[in-house]
Amino acid sequence: MRVGWRGTALFGAMAWLAWLPVLAQGADIVRLERLLDAPTSQITPAAIRQLPAGAFTTVGDVHRLVGSREGNGWWRVQVAPAKGERLLLVYHPYSARVTVLMPPYDRATTQTVFDLAGDARYSRRALVFRLTGDPVYIGVQGARYPLRIAIEDAGLHAAADLNHTRILAIMIGILIGVSLLTSLFWLMLRERVYLLYAASMLMQVLYLLCAYGEAYALPGLRWLGRFGAAGVWFVATSSTVLSVYFLLDFAQLRERAPRLCRVLTWIGAYLPLLLLVLLVSPWPADKRWFPMTGNLLLLAANVLALVTLFVAWWRGGRHAGFVLIGWVPLVVVSTARATQLSAGSEMTPVLEYGLPAVCAFSAVVLGLGLADRMLAFRRERDTFQHHAERDALTGVFNRAGTERRLDWAIARARKDATDLSVLFLDLDHFKQINDTHGHAAGDACLTALVRVVGEELHYGDLLGRYGGEEFLLILPDAGRRHARDAAERIRVAVEQRCAKLAGMLEPLTVSIGLAECARGDTTASLVTRADEAMYAAKRAGRNRIAIGQVDDAPAGAA
Repeated sequence: MRVGWRGTALFGAMAWLAWLPVLAQGADIVRLERLLDAPTSQITPAAIRQLPAGAFTTVGDVHRLVGSREGNGWWRVQVAPAKGERLLLVYHPYSARVTVLMPPYDRATTQTVFDLAGDARYSRRALVFRLTGDPVYIGVQGARYPLRIAIEDAGLHAAADLNHTRILAIMIGILIGVSLLTSLFWLMLRERVYLLYAASMLMQVLYLLCAYGEAYALPGLRWLGRFGAAGVWFVATSSTVLSVYFLLDFAQLRERAPRLCRVLTWIGAYLPLLLLVLLVSPWPADKRWFPMTGNLLLLAANVLALVTLFVAWWRGGRHAGFVLIGWVPLVVVSTARATQLSAGSEMTPVLEYGLPAVCAFSAVVLGLGLADRMLAFRRERDTFQHHAERDALTGVFNRAGTERRLDWAIARARKDATDLSVLFLDLDHFKQINDTHGHAAGDACLTALVRVVGEELHYGDLLGRYGGEEFLLILPDAGRRHARDAAERIRVAVEQRCAKLAGMLEPLTVSIGLAECARGDTTASLVTRADEAMYAAKRAGRNRIAIGQVDDAPAGAA
């Protein structure tokens, strides 16, 4: 596929951006201790400092909050002394509700990534707490993954956070640009595939903004924070459904892999839509089942989509190949990211920015696929138009195609004040040839005439079959004298080179009528005068040329 190396280069550039030093690594945590066997909701911030020392146990990894269930629980963090303003950061909190109690312990601070009001100085990739002393108590509720924490210098974090925002803005900007451009295509062409593509890309933008928390800091999207994690689940599932419908249309899966397509429609569209209905409905009230069920269903839909696309590509689906190039990296990075989060391991820059990078890469590749699709349709249209305007036997233009091009030639002659002439050719005794020697001989005469005339044509001349044995030759930039010379060369060439054809004893000859375009001529009037001149040549004995008379001046005359 011709876009392969371009796509690889683009992806490589994005991956290089992802390796930029966007995470400031802090080494200021001396010890991390976890509260043993106590539900977070039953321990209040006011009572946490009253617990005995034996209630906490030391955790080996001082940068991970791993509780009895994912990252939930209470922790005590001892921080090394240092100068300057420092921040306590809880990275990638997602659905977690984090409460922090630090000196002077007069009140606890609670944050979530969904808070409508947050510190505008920082992005939402981490919950930010200004460090005021030691030790620090951290309580987590609603976490689905182990959380990573860090103590970092405020200035270093601000610089790293700015790099994070720049990279994310580049990726999302690409997605928005491609989707808006495709929306314009849909407005002009009104083809559903462009609308589905634009909608799926915009939904991916919304998902990235929600997953990274930036949606809840934007004025037009802050209301999404009211839905919490359920809103992210809804956007992610809707994005998958739209993407599946786009794949069905764009990759022509219904035609190339009908059985797999039906299964993909159920797993990737119908069942996720049912899950969305259950998600927004009051029953069941407990929605904790949704993430696991939804993720398994979306994983199955992605795997089945890849299999279906591969089968369609194997069966000659060029556009399925475009989707495979853009879809495989997206599935790989999404799966690796989910695995990394579930394991509670540190989120590397490649995985943190791999998701928006491959989304942007996929958008560009699929955009190129849509452009290739447009080119394919244009080639098909040109092919159909070619066949619609061509005579099947001789290969020259048929009557409709000839008249259309004569219209253009007349308009050009008037605009540029140039000459234009037409020759009306008719094979002599053609009906007798058909009756005596059969239609095969008649067809041989027609193709022979076209071959001989074609060898006499100059650049810009055009020959078309106007009727059974009638042909019209358009001669741009040719006045009456030049057209008369061309007609004579054709008449002599037919008489000499078609003397014995298809077993006929009598030579093949042609009668030609000539008409020069005059001011006020239309296609119909010009053809009529050339036709009348051809009949005059017939009456004069055939195998000769007659010139049509007109009182008006030629079209190109001053």
